[in-house]
Amino acid sequence: MVLSGPLYAQLCTNQSRVYASFQDSQIIRGLGASASLTNGSKAADSDPSTASTSSINSLLSTSSVTQFLEFSTDGTDLGKRLIPANKTVIVKVSSPAAALSLSGTIEIGTFTNFDTNTKAATRTALYSNPIAGVLGGGRAIELFLTPAQAYNGVYIKVTAAASLGVSAEIYGAYILEDNPLDIECDKGIDVLAGVNGAGILNATASVSNPYAAIDADPAYATYATINTGLQAANEAFITAIFAKESQPLDSIKIVYDGGGGLSLFSGFTIQPYLGNATAGGAFNNGNVTVKPIAGTTKYEVSFPVSAVFDRVKISWGGVLAIGAELHIYNVTKVIPKPIPLINGQQLYAGNVCSGQGTILSIDNLQDCTTYKWYADKNTPTPLFTGSSYNLGVLPVGDYVYYVESRRNNCISSISERVKVTLKVNPLPTVSVTNVISCSGSAVNLSVDNPLPGITYKWYDAVTGGNLKQTGTTYTTPALTANTTYYVEAVNQITGCVSASRAALAIQVKPIATVGTTTGINKICIGSSTTLNNVNPGGTWLSTNPLIAMVNAGTGEVTGVAAGTTVIRYTIPDGPAVCTNSTDFNLTVAAPPGLTLGAAPEICSGFTSSSLSYNNPLNNPTTYSISWNTAGFTAINNQALPPGNIPFTVPFDAATGTHSGILTIKNADGCSTQINFTIKINPKPAAPHVLLPITSQY
Repeated sequence: MVLSGPLYAQLCTNQSRVYASFQDSQIIRGLGASASLTNGSKAADSDPSTASTSSINSLLSTSSVTQFLEFSTDGTDLGKRLIPANKTVIVKVSSPAAALSLSGTIEIGTFTNFDTNTKAATRTALYSNPIAGVLGGGRAIELFLTPAQAYNGVYIKVTAAASLGVSAEIYGAYILEDNPLDIECDKGIDVLAGVNGAGILNATASVSNPYAAIDADPAYATYATINTGLQAANEAFITAIFAKESQPLDSIKIVYDGGGGLSLFSGFTIQPYLGNATAGGAFNNGNVTVKPIAGTTKYEVSFPVSAVFDRVKISWGGVLAIGAELHIYNVTKVIPKPIPLINGQQLYAGNVCSGQGTILSIDNLQDCTTYKWYADKNTPTPLFTGSSYNLGVLPVGDYVYYVESRRNNCISSISERVKVTLKVNPLPTVSVTNVISCSGSAVNLSVDNPLPGITYKWYDAVTGGNLKQTGTTYTTPALTANTTYYVEAVNQITGCVSASRAALAIQVKPIATVGTTTGINKICIGSSTTLNNVNPGGTWLSTNPLIAMVNAGTGEVTGVAAGTTVIRYTIPDGPAVCTNSTDFNLTVAAPPGLTLGAAPEICSGFTSSSLSYNNPLNNPTTYSISWNTAGFTAINNQALPPGNIPFTVPFDAATGTHSGILTIKNADGCSTQINFTIKINPKPAAPHVLLPITSQY
């Protein structure tokens, strides 16, 4: 058997308690023991405040009292029902503080096939725990059991050995089933009460008259009393259980006073639950607001709970609570007041504009809730029912509406009516004057006679379109054709917009015709070229004369430094046209360079040599060599090898120094000429060897 978590599903259909209505018992008495079940029928009477009592006094042997609670259609064993598997059943039990025993246990399980003669049944599932651990402190609890097998009912078995005064109270067992009728959703239907604590002084704590906390007495004349007794560790509590689970953001409302002179909220903790699982965090004196009830010593605390809950536990204890009493007059669940929206904005009082439709709706919508709209605070007949009330287009004037929340299938779960006021305002007006401009120029536009408190917005269309500017003036982008802009007026207080946008037409003169600039678009530093345009009468301009200079009249361009610049050709304003220009992108490339090594020297008769170099600049790619000495072979546009530039020397070249010109080029077509020399040295004379001659003759 599984101990269930939250029992309730978020359903609009009500679910009501269906109690096990037939009961029987089995008592086993040990040697010299007494055991009994009193008021057995009160565990099956559908009254959560009444209970049977299982009692055992057994010093010499083990005794047990088992009570069977069976679900029945007619209150008899013959009308027994088979409850399907996984249907949660709840058992309410308690043990008085004076009846604790470490040797007592309580066993709870489900059963089928109970025999009224033999008092035997088939156990289908089991939950068991020590009495002191589950029920200690004189407190009532509910156990949530979800059997994995079908069952007819629940049994509660109290067992004790070598014990005096072991007892347990069984209030009943129930399941939840759909109920098509309306119910009181916000009032309490049951109470769990008791003491959490340890030690002998725990028995001095008490909760009296607990059901007065949920009797909904409008005069607050009855109350439950919590007294923590004489031990600081004690914590007495009341748990109020409601007939229906909440919706998120329903509130808990508690009316209380401090009894014996209590004036502080210290030691008072409130924890919502859904079944046996906590529903959000606890609320205490640090996170709620307490409101005194005028003319009384009572206080009201009310706060929303974001989680779904079906019960609330009120605990009181601690040093400041020793010997004092806390009175709980009323614990209820409260449906929140609706928060109105006027055309989608959270407002209780709103302005709309003449000609504009208005929709009233709800911001804090809840499931299983109906919203009704009224003409005043008390009239019983609503103007409209629903979460979204379309008022349509209203004439200029002032209007008042009221809205309330009603929880579906609930008798009295109705919020206070919330007032919503609406003012329908007139629309502002706007006027403008047409202008003339040149194509390609920006135009400064303005509103005629602007008024304070009015915002002016400029658009590019009579309706919709793009917002271009907000203000009394607007500077357009450069225009090339006749253009119309539209301006509307917005009242800064009411937000109302003029009925239509005022049109401002701009007549644009044509710009001069300028052809495409032609010419070479890449030159080298120091070189020149002349650009041309088919339309005469214009002037030339370099946007960066540090890169290239241009003659304003002729269009001759000279490269100054490596880089890119724009050469602009402009035809000025004339009587019938406006100025116009065209741009020509020009690149100035840097010439290549390198550093030659020492002039090469070779001996006469050698036919090859090379020029060594380093530090190549601007990516030289080819080389050419011309000679100032006849007979040397020129080289034209050869790929530049790395490090050394080879060349040939005539076999019969005269000794001495010969000069040449090295020309290197890069991929941009720029070239550099470098003078160089080569020295041809004479061969040294051949050595003469003298050999002595000896003769015998």
